[in-house]
Amino acid sequence: MRNIIILTSIMLLSMGLFAQTALTYKSNALLSGDVNTYREINYVDPGNAGANQIWDFSKIQYNGKNPVSIIESVSSKELSGVGDYNLLLNEGGYAYFFNFTEQGFEEKGYINTEKDMTLTYSDPVVKMKYPLSFGEQFKDTYTGVAFFQKTTRIDVSGDYTVVADAFGTLIMPDRVIKNVLRVKITRDGLDRNMCGSIESTSVKYLWYAQGMRYPVLSISTLSYQSGGQIPTVTNTASVNLDQLKETGTVAGNDDPQIQEDKSDIAVILYPNPFSEKISYHYFLRKQIPVSIGLYDMTGKNRLQLVKNQVQAEGLHTGDLDGTVAGLTPGVYYLRFTFDKKVVISKIVKI
Repeated sequence: MRNIIILTSIMLLSMGLFAQTALTYKSNALLSGDVNTYREINYVDPGNAGANQIWDFSKIQYNGKNPVSIIESVSSKELSGVGDYNLLLNEGGYAYFFNFTEQGFEEKGYINTEKDMTLTYSDPVVKMKYPLSFGEQFKDTYTGVAFFQKTTRIDVSGDYTVVADAFGTLIMPDRVIKNVLRVKITRDGLDRNMCGSIESTSVKYLWYAQGMRYPVLSISTLSYQSGGQIPTVTNTASVNLDQLKETGTVAGNDDPQIQEDKSDIAVILYPNPFSEKISYHYFLRKQIPVSIGLYDMTGKNRLQLVKNQVQAEGLHTGDLDGTVAGLTPGVYYLRFTFDKKVVISKIVKI
């Protein structure tokens, strides 16, 4: 009877709420007056697309650069021919003119005072359509005219493609974030002037977390070439983890009990299903006792991986070797006890 009660509790706790992140005007549109400081990191591979991905960026390295972006609704800057706009983004030396609506936003043009360059679109770039959920995408074309030092004319055109290509879990150096939506943006451009033409392709990956208005992680690659020359490639990446949460919670598929609280603990496991070994990750915000037990479908405790061990604040990882534990194919449960909080996750041995 006791085993049945344990099994029932395990099954109820492991029934997660599927919370798929979607970008919306209310939650993700740029807000006038917001200032974001991004911490640049050394380039890392953006990882795979698809559902239920786990991106392990726990070893990222900061390079000490902290660029700032500032959003304004009214600007002292003016750009002839830009048309209607309601927001200006100052970032990386550029002032980008945007027009936001509840359906999305488009880029109307930009100014770079330091480079003495301006660009005005005759056919603006639609940069986002709201709402945008996993698997959805759209494509837009654009044309415009840029001027360098007010005399050199550059005709610009290209394609802009946005796809919400993945969702899953981010493992960062100081936290684990579940239900993150990744958006892939590809821009193929052609710039033509009196001296020739330049072809360019940029690919940017943006990770959006629930409750965070702006991307928490950005990874970009820019490639351009003139004529038959060897392409020049530039890689950049940055994080923005210090922004304030505004709505929702960062919840997990395996734990519907996570609340908006600094003591929350998210557990992730991969690969799941597994054939030989499964890894687990969790982040502790303070020093607490931890226990980890393995249970089978009958509620029997098959193995105690960690027993009432006091663990320090930070990211913790471990492995369960199914061959050593003598596991046969089937369904099992890992029970994590963090002080008084219990998280139970289903795992499948194949």
